[in-house]
Amino acid sequence: MKLIRHMIFVDIDETKKLVINSLNGTMDEVDMLTYETLAKWQQCEHITAETEDEKELLNTLESRGYLVENEAEDVERKNKILDVLRKNHEFDRANCQHMTFIMSYDCNFRCPYCFEGEACLKTEVMTTEQIDAALKLTDSLQTICLFGGEPLLPKTRPAIEHLISKMPDKLYSVITNGYYLEEYVDLLSTVKIQTITVTLDGMEQTHNSKRYLADGGPTYQKILKGISKALEAKLAIRLRVNVAHDNLQEGLDLQKLLLEQLSKYGDLLTFEMVPMLGYSHTEKNDLLTDMFCTVLEHGNGERMRLNSAFAGLSPVVSAFAVGTSAKPIYSFCYAHRNNLTVDPDGNLFTCLVTVGKKSMEAGKYYPSFEVYEHSIFNRNIDKIPECRECVYSLLCGGGCPMLLKDYSNLFKPVCSSNRSYIHDLLPKLYKAEKNKK
Repeated sequence: MKLIRHMIFVDIDETKKLVINSLNGTMDEVDMLTYETLAKWQQCEHITAETEDEKELLNTLESRGYLVENEAEDVERKNKILDVLRKNHEFDRANCQHMTFIMSYDCNFRCPYCFEGEACLKTEVMTTEQIDAALKLTDSLQTICLFGGEPLLPKTRPAIEHLISKMPDKLYSVITNGYYLEEYVDLLSTVKIQTITVTLDGMEQTHNSKRYLADGGPTYQKILKGISKALEAKLAIRLRVNVAHDNLQEGLDLQKLLLEQLSKYGDLLTFEMVPMLGYSHTEKNDLLTDMFCTVLEHGNGERMRLNSAFAGLSPVVSAFAVGTSAKPIYSFCYAHRNNLTVDPDGNLFTCLVTVGKKSMEAGKYYPSFEVYEHSIFNRNIDKIPECRECVYSLLCGGGCPMLLKDYSNLFKPVCSSNRSYIHDLLPKLYKAEKNKK
């Protein structure tokens, strides 16, 4: 017997480490004596247990999937996993179940941190012909997301009504600034709503200083009224808070306030507290750790209700944070396999963060359909040479290409964020969890 190659050791403190099996996502704490034994055995083609303790360790390793008979079995085990992931990935791409509609790039807000930039100055609304063309792209559509710019503008309502008339039985989600949510409650109540994501960036004064109208006007009170009306109509709301070091406590205070004020709506109200874009890995990890500490007293289900952002991290980190099992991945996220995003210019994207960016277009859908060969939609760990033998690849899927410095070649790995999650954030979350006990 020999150890699998796909073992990752993570420093916790001077007395222990975590060992991660990146083939199956298992994670185990080991003391330094055990680690030294494992480090010794990593050099062996055939392990021989010399003591009863070593025999017991071998039995544990075998039960946790860390042992193979030989190198050939090691390679075969990974290839079997890749075969399954590859087939699932290709099935998802051929049977796309999720589509996002950029109803218009236009937006009535002028948030200073908006990642869409000048795209939000475009005023066109998707035409009925474009909507019809987009709906012909897949026969497997199950969920539809409305996005922008701002999707829920007065001028976009006819287009949304057309879309709903064509697809009345699909499951819808909406990502909106919430300003006109109240005016849309009647229409959204006619379909099945998965969730409506609305952003409040703190209490009224703070929010209005960051998320204001194009003319500088306040938005907080009108958004809050729309949220209440939507909840009254039994529409699920996910409240997003963009968090920085200086407003984390205010975000938590807002969460507590709304949980109390809107308690009668129960699980219809959930939260997504996310670090602001632009932070370094260390800054982001420190902030995520602080946020994790605020939900430690709750069970895993309630943790997800209070902050669904933990589900979007590296698989093994997310699994630890919310108490699920880590599963290997073939590509970084759903944008690489199971999402088509269409805009009013006839362009095709797959990732919401890329919309409006010429360099990140995945193809065209109108007036004709084309997927660009070197787009995100075709990106996976088979297409990235550096990922093929990397022990991290099944836990990161090649990383997020939006973090590349140069978008001319998207088939390059982005290693820093995933390794930062595993070697910096995971130990911090692990220590916080242990200290709670």
